[in-house]
Amino acid sequence: MASGQFSLVVALYNVGEYVPAFLESLQTQTYHVRDLDIVVVDDGSTDDSAALVRRWAAEHHPGLRLVQQENAGPGAARNTGLRLASNTWVTFCDPDDAFHPRYFEEVARFLDGDVNGSAQLLATRLVQFKDGTATLRHTHPLGKKFRFGNTLVSLDENPEYIQLHGPTAFLRREVLAASGLEFDARIRPKYEDSNLIGRYLAAVEEPVLGIVASARYLYRRDRQRGASLVASAWTDPRAYNELPRYGYLGMLQDIKHRLGTLPQWAQYMVLYDLVWFYIDDKRMHSQTAGASPEQQDTMHALLEEIFDLIDLEVIDTFSVVSQGWIFHNILRSYYKKQEEKTPVVQEWEQDEIRGSVRYSYLFHGELPAEKVFAAGAELAPLAVKTRHHSILGKTLIKERILILPQSADVQIMLDGEAAEITRNRGVPLQPGRRPTVLSGFELRAPADSGMRAKPVAIASRLRGNLVVHRSLQGTGILVELVASVRRRGRRATGRVRALRNGAADRRLITRAQQEPAARKYKDAWILMDRIGRADDNAEHLYRYLQHERPDINAWFLLERTSSDWDRLSADGFKLVEYGSDESVLLYLNASFKISSHANGNVEFPVSPRRFGTGPARFVFLQHGVIKDDMSLWLNGKDIRLMVTASVAEHVSIAGDGNNYKLTSYEVKPTGFARHDALLRAAKASPLEERRSILVAPTWRQYLGKELAAAESDAERVRIFEQSEYGSAWLNLLRSPGLRERCLAMGEQIVFLPHPELEVMVPLLDLPDHVKPAAYKDISVQEKLVQAHTMVTDHSSIAFDGAYAGSRIVYFQPDSDEIFGGGHVYRKGYFDYERDGLGPVAESVEAAIGYLTRNDQETLHAPFSERIRGTFHHWDSNSCARITAAVEGLVFT
Repeated sequence: MASGQFSLVVALYNVGEYVPAFLESLQTQTYHVRDLDIVVVDDGSTDDSAALVRRWAAEHHPGLRLVQQENAGPGAARNTGLRLASNTWVTFCDPDDAFHPRYFEEVARFLDGDVNGSAQLLATRLVQFKDGTATLRHTHPLGKKFRFGNTLVSLDENPEYIQLHGPTAFLRREVLAASGLEFDARIRPKYEDSNLIGRYLAAVEEPVLGIVASARYLYRRDRQRGASLVASAWTDPRAYNELPRYGYLGMLQDIKHRLGTLPQWAQYMVLYDLVWFYIDDKRMHSQTAGASPEQQDTMHALLEEIFDLIDLEVIDTFSVVSQGWIFHNILRSYYKKQEEKTPVVQEWEQDEIRGSVRYSYLFHGELPAEKVFAAGAELAPLAVKTRHHSILGKTLIKERILILPQSADVQIMLDGEAAEITRNRGVPLQPGRRPTVLSGFELRAPADSGMRAKPVAIASRLRGNLVVHRSLQGTGILVELVASVRRRGRRATGRVRALRNGAADRRLITRAQQEPAARKYKDAWILMDRIGRADDNAEHLYRYLQHERPDINAWFLLERTSSDWDRLSADGFKLVEYGSDESVLLYLNASFKISSHANGNVEFPVSPRRFGTGPARFVFLQHGVIKDDMSLWLNGKDIRLMVTASVAEHVSIAGDGNNYKLTSYEVKPTGFARHDALLRAAKASPLEERRSILVAPTWRQYLGKELAAAESDAERVRIFEQSEYGSAWLNLLRSPGLRERCLAMGEQIVFLPHPELEVMVPLLDLPDHVKPAAYKDISVQEKLVQAHTMVTDHSSIAFDGAYAGSRIVYFQPDSDEIFGGGHVYRKGYFDYERDGLGPVAESVEAAIGYLTRNDQETLHAPFSERIRGTFHHWDSNSCARITAAVEGLVFT
């Protein structure tokens, strides 16, 4: 038995890639490693994880115990280890993480200084590092409790100091044993350690936390191979049943049964995790998007029970992380049934140029009767909208949005009662509090803390950092020393460069305000598509302005290395290089930034940190018709004007009953700029004269990660061809029946893969009648009007194909998986059977059947009227309408 104070219980499962760094960090501890009681439980690993531990133990720690069992989950594995642990304090560390070299020494020094043995639970500092790097980040939301250094905290007095992370916690083994506490193995896929910590704190005499800020636990983020259980939690069906049932609810019920009441700290522990659940559900790529209706219903029923146990006072004080305005009001009004005595209306941003103000209020049930007055006279809103806020597909609160003319003394009446208009969101925000010092709390500083000279302390810190980098990177100490010197040199050089850049930026800002830049770019319209690519709506709108509205000071922003630069230059475009000093001068004088894309580097083509946000207002021309729910992405953009091409798309964004914050005030049904030229080209290319089938599949993000991790082209081809996605599309392209038809009709298949797939195309074995094409090398509009049929899965390019007169076939072999949160899709208004522009095939055989039928006109005739009614306009005047809408942003 190890003679030290600490037992380490390690649940091991298929982390062979990370085990060496973990073991290296143990070996380099300043606390004698053989004084650590280490129990490793191999939970049915199928890789070399256990073998690596066994070899290391034989050389460095013969007393380490390695237990092997069939896979039962981390909770069960830790229970096995806990029963074998023998020392006073037990911690449950993860073998894909690592320790700072002074980790256990610092914990031991803290315990030596805890004069009265007050601490019942120790919490060490979690420091994050990204897999593949040794860059450390102190950014965990619960890390705020370490800002006052080593200290003792009573959670009864300071519930905001909660500890949820098991690997950075030390628990008294005798308390666990006396209370019969173990991990609840039913809790999957996460929270089993938080659940145990909560039940443990209810079992001690007083929940006193020992904050060991000086001990750093190194937590690996963004694993390159295989997501961690926490990172992939909401893809697991058990996250919607076992997790809330046994993890959250089970812990609260157990604590209440033990104590007769529910202390705030216990409620804080659950509320903290549920705030992050809500935040995750609001992400564009949230894993919760894949929850089934049954899983959603189960989770909602359990949430009702959980929040029945959460006190209103807790909801009104909890600010460990921000609840946000919507979630806080969902908790208060939906779950706790609290109503405001006086109706409250929030005042949001003002548009000084258009002379408007945005207001909104929250409600349940039927819409209140609204009346708006200004200076005693009734005022008509410029736009109104009812927005639905949902969690896991269920609307829990509604928001009424009012866009009103800027007026003094605005009064809003709801059901005949004057509302309070405020900018106070009412979300709790507690300033950081120093922990309350209670009687008996005495923490003595280590004996040598004041004796270590500053140079010695610096040298010790440097040695520690070198060891950390060596452990995480697997490099030798000399190599790491050289790397450390270089890092320090780069940081010093970076500081000098930042000073120089700051001075240069200030000079640019001054130049922008002076002649000739101020005159040259006055009230400019900046147009751009992607930073390195044109040939989208912005290019088409620019061409219209160039020929029809030369009075508008329009400029096109593009990377100089773009293959489109010379083409546009030859056509007389006024080009400015993206990222250049000239682009800054343009940006700081422009009135509008207009693009088909809304990525951050397009919405802000010049760094807002260095040059500010600028006066230009963002106009979103769109890249394609929106059919899925993109609200969680677009709501984060400052869009002053957005154009739509489809009737249903416009209603789904600007209408009632969705989650978009955009209203008819910002969203205009103008049509797409590129459709003007597309319609003209389609009329000049009759369907019967077209001789190609355009195959344009979208991409799958999960597959991209697997391909990126492959070590050879052969492995990438194998992964792609064996995937459901790759296999289906290749079987379609390689179909003998489709080849026979193409040869008989003198046709070809144009394979236009998503840009993420282009690098794979040269590696694939494609038939001669299949001609690969890349977006960067072609005119998409030319390919559209050359194709009599287009095949895609979920791409919005189908709308362009239909507008160009092509027949549409949807090939969706994996439609059940595509909306699972792993790709860009969240299911929106569009139903392919009800709204689709052509037949839907879910198998290769069905797709080939549609493509080889002789009665194509009969097959596609039912879709003609649907296609006609899909779009706002069938003319070539979209550019003119867009221009008028942009000019309308100046005056209401």
